[in-house]
Amino acid sequence: MYDLIMIRYGEMTLKKGNYRYFQKQINDNIKRKLKDFPNLKFSSTNYRFYIYLNGTDHVPIIEKLNTIFGISSYSLCARTEPDYDAIADTAVELIQAEKRKEICTFKVETNRGDKSFPATSPEISKEVAARVLPRVMGLVVDVHNPDLTLHIDLRTEGTYVYLNSIKGLGGLPAGISGKGLLLISGGIDSPIAGFLALKKGVDLTALHFASPPFTSDMTLQKVIDLLQQLAKYTATGKIRLLVCPFTEIQEEIHRHVDDIYNITVMRRHMYRIADALCRAHNLGMIVSGESIGQVASQTVESLKVINEVTNLPVIRPLSTFDKTEIIAIAREIGTYDISIRPYEDCCTIFVPEHPVIKPDARKVAIQENKFDFSALIEKALANMEVIEIDHAVKFSIFEKMKIPGNYEI
Repeated sequence: MYDLIMIRYGEMTLKKGNYRYFQKQINDNIKRKLKDFPNLKFSSTNYRFYIYLNGTDHVPIIEKLNTIFGISSYSLCARTEPDYDAIADTAVELIQAEKRKEICTFKVETNRGDKSFPATSPEISKEVAARVLPRVMGLVVDVHNPDLTLHIDLRTEGTYVYLNSIKGLGGLPAGISGKGLLLISGGIDSPIAGFLALKKGVDLTALHFASPPFTSDMTLQKVIDLLQQLAKYTATGKIRLLVCPFTEIQEEIHRHVDDIYNITVMRRHMYRIADALCRAHNLGMIVSGESIGQVASQTVESLKVINEVTNLPVIRPLSTFDKTEIIAIAREIGTYDISIRPYEDCCTIFVPEHPVIKPDARKVAIQENKFDFSALIEKALANMEVIEIDHAVKFSIFEKMKIPGNYEI
C-alpha cells in the first residue's frame, strides 16, 4: 500500500546560500543510517527527500528516522498519477486500510507544489472529497475537527497521497556545526546537554572525570551506558569517551583549598583539562550540562569565574531549563533510568556544606596558587584512557578489563 516515505527538511531550509551544503549533509546522514537496507532507493528535490521502500518493512526504517536530526517531519506515502480519479482511488485504499470505528469524519488538504495542475488547492480538495465520500461507508466531511485528514501533495516530481505526518527530531544535520567536547558526569543533566548539542549539528567527543576509589567502576559503566544511548543520534552511531584520572587533583584541592572554594577550583581545573583536550583534538567548543542557579557552582557569578580559564566557546544548552523540563527529555530519550543509578560521580566528592555562590576571581587565584596544579593537570592528560562507544555494541568495562590491552588509550 505505502511504497515510499517522504521526508521534509526542518530548520536548515532557512539557510539560504548554505542550504545545499546542509541538504547534502542530511541526505548523506539518512543514507548512512539506512545502509543496512539494500532494497531501498533514494531521491531528493529542493525541499523533499524520498525513500522508496521496494518491499522493505517500513517499521525499522521509521525507527532509524527517529534518530536523525534535521528532519522536520515525514510521511508514509502512496504515489499516484496527477488525475482526480487516480488520486481518489489511492485515497480510498488508504482510508479503508486505516478505517477504525472512531473514524467517522474527514477532510482533504492539498498542497499544490506543481502549479501546472489546472486547479487551485481548495478546488482539488473538493473534487477528491466528492469522489471519495460515496465509496467509503459512514464517512462524512468535517473541515474543522476531522477524525482523519487526507493529504494530497502535488509536486513536479510526482503526486503523493498520505494520511499522517510524523514529527521528526528537527534541528540541524549531524556534524554540520563542528566538533565539541561534552563534559559528562553521569547525572541527569549532562547527557541532555549532549543530546541538545547533537540536535544543533555538533559532533561530540565526551570527557568524564573519574576519581577512584571515591568513585566506582559502576559510575564509569553508567557513563558508558548513557553515551551508548546518545550514540544512536550521531551520524555514525558512535561516540569517543575520554576518561580523565582526577583523584590526585581532587585530593590536592581538598588538602590545600579553603572548603568554600573547593567546587569553584575543581570546576576550573576541569575546564583547564577540557581546554587542553579541545586544542589537542581540534574540538571547537566545550559543552556542559550546567543550568543557571541550579547549584552553587552554576550561579552566573560562579560561571563567570569558572569560564576565565578558557577562551573557547562554552555551550550550555540547559542554561534556562527547569529541572522538570530536563527530566522530561531524559525520559523521552531513555537516559533517565540510567542517570538515577545510585553511583556517585566526582562532583559529589568533598562537597562543602556552604560553598561560595559569588566567588571573587582574585581570591580563587590565591587558593589555586597554594599547590602546583599545572603538574597535576599534565599528569592527568598523560594518563587519559579512551573508550570507543558504539550504539549497536554493548560495552562492559568489567569484561574489557579481563583482556590485557583492550581497555586503553
